[in-house]
Amino acid sequence: MRATITAKTLQSLQPKDKPYFIRSTNGFAVKINPKGSIKYIIETKLNCRTVRRTIGTYPAMPLKDAKEAGAKLLQEILIEPNQRKTSTSLRMLFDSYTSTLNLKETTLKDYQTVIPYYLSDWMNKKVTSISKSMVEKRFVTIRDKGWQGGIPTHSQANKVMRILSALMNYAMADDIIQQNPVDVLKQKRVDRSTIKRSSYLTAPEAREVTESLSDHPVELAIAMMLYTGLRKNEALSIRWENVTKDLITIKDTKNHREHLIPITERIQKILDRIPRSSSPFLFPSPVDKQKNIRDVRPTLKRIEKNTGINFKCHDLRRTFATRASEVGIDFLMIKRMLNHKVSDITAQYIQWNSKENLQKMKEALERVVY
Repeated sequence: MRATITAKTLQSLQPKDKPYFIRSTNGFAVKINPKGSIKYIIETKLNCRTVRRTIGTYPAMPLKDAKEAGAKLLQEILIEPNQRKTSTSLRMLFDSYTSTLNLKETTLKDYQTVIPYYLSDWMNKKVTSISKSMVEKRFVTIRDKGWQGGIPTHSQANKVMRILSALMNYAMADDIIQQNPVDVLKQKRVDRSTIKRSSYLTAPEAREVTESLSDHPVELAIAMMLYTGLRKNEALSIRWENVTKDLITIKDTKNHREHLIPITERIQKILDRIPRSSSPFLFPSPVDKQKNIRDVRPTLKRIEKNTGINFKCHDLRRTFATRASEVGIDFLMIKRMLNHKVSDITAQYIQWNSKENLQKMKEALERVVY
């Protein structure tokens, strides 16, 4: 949508189910996200592709300042390609990558936390100056020694390099570099393997946990995870508007595919225990009712103290899948209940959200008992 962007325009903007843009002249625009945040952006065409960068956030940045910053940023984007190749820093590449791609809010926050911390001394370096030896040395440092006095962490070392590799592939597509320096880890067969968690609760343990749960919002969310297999963020961010008499609709999923969950008798009992409030969320933050709960650690510690059972929220997803298998639910239905993507071509033709298939899924959910 094109329109003149004024202070009055910004004040009248309302979020929708999906992100959308209001575009003005000279590449200036605003992006409105489903959760209500409004970003100033600048975008233009360069080498037959759209380049988009974030300027700031409304209302933290005044509109006048955003337009001035956007004009300067546009000039930087449009400098000669050869100059851009030699002048692009890792920070510039990172900003371009994160503002151009439609990353989920949690993914973007993760990127913005990891890269500026573990590669803090590289952010102002030219992308062309980042070598294979630098990459290998930093990976080993994070993995074996810890970064800036922190503890050694194999998983974070892998995460840093996975994101850095994506950035470098992006730079290759933009003809800034010819080779991805992160490929050295694969070429040298550097051990990047990590032991995947496989912990879950047995049926008696899950039963003991459910019997100990109070009406605390996080504890009700835990019950919801045990009987639906939802990821932590999916369960905690359920909105009342997405709960009907028969279905819970999860819109913000990991694979970006809407997930419909039929409401069984046990799920309904959990919903009945959740008080309705002015918050749009089933599990609102005690600090800000317009946001959902994020930190579940105090509740998990309390449950462990009461039951002696230690677990993380993702263990509940493995618990749900394991129990579904134990009671005889077929593999394809378990994948459907977990909202996992299916690679089989025939399975992709199946319309899982048909009335009859949702009824089959409800019957399967009713069989998952502890």
